[in-house]
Amino acid sequence: MTDWSPPPSNLPNPLASEPPTGPSTSGPRPLDGNRAALLLLVTQNVVTGLLVGLAKLPLGLSLGLSFVATALLALLLLRPALGRLFQDVRWKTLPAVWTALGALVLGVIASRGILVFVQSVYPQSLGKIEQFQTTGWDRWALLLAGGLLIPFAEEVAFRGLLLRGYERAQGPLFAALASSLLFGLAHGVPAQIAAILPIAWVLARSVQHSGSFWTGVVVHALNNGLSLLLAIVLSSSKLMSQAQAQLKTLDALPIQLGLAGLLVAAAAMFVATLWLKPRSDLPAPVGGPVLSGSLVVLAVLIVLVIVGQFVPLGTLLGR
Repeated sequence: MTDWSPPPSNLPNPLASEPPTGPSTSGPRPLDGNRAALLLLVTQNVVTGLLVGLAKLPLGLSLGLSFVATALLALLLLRPALGRLFQDVRWKTLPAVWTALGALVLGVIASRGILVFVQSVYPQSLGKIEQFQTTGWDRWALLLAGGLLIPFAEEVAFRGLLLRGYERAQGPLFAALASSLLFGLAHGVPAQIAAILPIAWVLARSVQHSGSFWTGVVVHALNNGLSLLLAIVLSSSKLMSQAQAQLKTLDALPIQLGLAGLLVAAAAMFVATLWLKPRSDLPAPVGGPVLSGSLVVLAVLIVLVIVGQFVPLGTLLGR
């Protein structure tokens, strides 16, 4: 599965002048992306869970410390992979800001349309979406960690190492689909997965279209940062608590409205896919597997997290 086409002869290939050996030629591998995604998922969730649940630290501080732990482990365990990423042309290319803004708009429209559809067929699912509870100075720590640090770490893992590695193995279409699916599923909550998949798709395509890893960082940081900022502003009023209380008892929306939301989401994704086509100077895929032990472990953990939304952990463990 690929939508790669050879570059026109009159266009320069940014990789053509690279030497035949070395990290800049091979670039990130599928194994690099699998390991990075697994490391990110485990470290971020375990460290945040321990700090919030056992140490009783506030959420924003806990997320910031989980980013530090993830970064240190990545530098320790993924140094060769990060070296290949830092030598990649996408890392060295400035972001396309207007592309990022347009991709963000289309992704948000599609995401909200899908949420309307989910609410029409499975209203209880929205009550399972994690609500960020924090006060005082930690609200701004949450904005920094959740709006900038965590998005950067996720972009390194999913649109840096994993997307690039899958591209080199199987081509841009497979890479965009696979990385988007893994990124969405890693969030665990069904409604959140459905809402994140369109964002993940425009993230992958905006990187492929602009040729810059940093375009994805801009889209991701704006999406998370604006959402958190809005939540922080509303948290100082009664609107947030009232909305959360109503969310738990909300009846299903009319199916006609849900289908309309799905149609709007499909239209936004259609426009995004037509517009955000991969650059024609992408290197040809060399083939090879993307499956590895780390990907299998990642998939198992994702399945356990998703199933855990419906079945208590004790039941899964036979207790």
